[in-house]
Amino acid sequence: MWNNAPVIDWIAKEGRFLEDPNAFFDGLMKQVNTNGFHIARMRCSMQALHPQVAVWSFTWDREHGAHLWEASHGIHESGSYIGSPVEDVNLHGGPVRIHLAKVNPADYHPLVGELIEMGLTDYYCTRVRFSGGRWCVLTIATDQPDGFDDGEINCFDGLLDHIGVVLELHVTKRIEHSLLDTYLGERTGARVMHGHIRRGDGETILAALWFSDVRDFTVLTETLSVEQLLDSLNVYFETVERAVRPHGGEILRFVGDAMLIVFAQEHDQSAETVCENALRAAEATLNDLGKVNEDRSKAGLPSLRFGVGLHYGEVVYGNVGGTHRLDFTVMGVAVNRTARLESLTKQIGTPLLMSDVLSSHITAPTVCCGDFAVKGVAAPLTVHALESALPFSTASEDKI
Repeated sequence: MWNNAPVIDWIAKEGRFLEDPNAFFDGLMKQVNTNGFHIARMRCSMQALHPQVAVWSFTWDREHGAHLWEASHGIHESGSYIGSPVEDVNLHGGPVRIHLAKVNPADYHPLVGELIEMGLTDYYCTRVRFSGGRWCVLTIATDQPDGFDDGEINCFDGLLDHIGVVLELHVTKRIEHSLLDTYLGERTGARVMHGHIRRGDGETILAALWFSDVRDFTVLTETLSVEQLLDSLNVYFETVERAVRPHGGEILRFVGDAMLIVFAQEHDQSAETVCENALRAAEATLNDLGKVNEDRSKAGLPSLRFGVGLHYGEVVYGNVGGTHRLDFTVMGVAVNRTARLESLTKQIGTPLLMSDVLSSHITAPTVCCGDFAVKGVAAPLTVHALESALPFSTASEDKI
């Protein structure tokens, strides 16, 4: 009989302090195997709270160690889940034990055949309890010729509550990070997690700024059903996000169909870097949205068009709001100027405009469209556009 006491001691004194769950599972499996319980493969699956991910699953085996696998929404309606031991344990509480060396795989879920092909001889699937009636599912398998001994399984069960205390902390932290990243953005979410939560907390940063707005949105609201409208907005937002993220942009705010995006200048970056990144993201969005509109046209849907203004400057990045409802955002003259640049795109006749400041930090040739008086800005804005966007009209009654 193996002894689980040293493993419990390791969890209490070392394992619970490991911040990386992969490191925790690597250490746990090392301890278990060293103390006489031979596990060849382990998987721990838990419900995620994430817009794209339904399940977080940590898998460990002797050859590769521990790694995270994420299952998208819809996994619970898939053949890989329906009828599996994990579904059984989720529905009925479990545990499920399958002596792989003694069964006909044709009588079981396809997973059983896959495990047998790996040379595994015994399989055990059970719940690990969390607080509030929640749980995750832990599975283990061995390649020992005689499989698991019943006493060994009972000894392993004695570890589950100790394991559960650590896993619940990791799950909670992972949910916190995913929700903050989703609803605040990665950079802002990280700041909140590091304690920048008081009203008035903030800093002055340099950044390339993006403000965009969907064209003819009112027409879309009047011609599309609610479902089509929401789908169209999500397609547009996803197209922008897909172009912006690789270039270091953080979507800071959605205002109806408008977006405020920040390309923050980190300490090791130059103004040229963030301005080039913002421009490349805008060009990628315009290109990608063209492809999206080809598909929408074939489906009989109206095209999605947008205008974007780009500027570079100093902004205040921090917490503002009431005592019980705060917003982490950017403020300052530069933000207002960026929004006004976007408002001129329809008037000037090109979807992408930038300030003379941002234009001075990029290598692409630009053309000056003139000086424009805009609401809320004392001095006229000197507006530039990409030379490659010509021809377009620069005439305007508001031009100075």
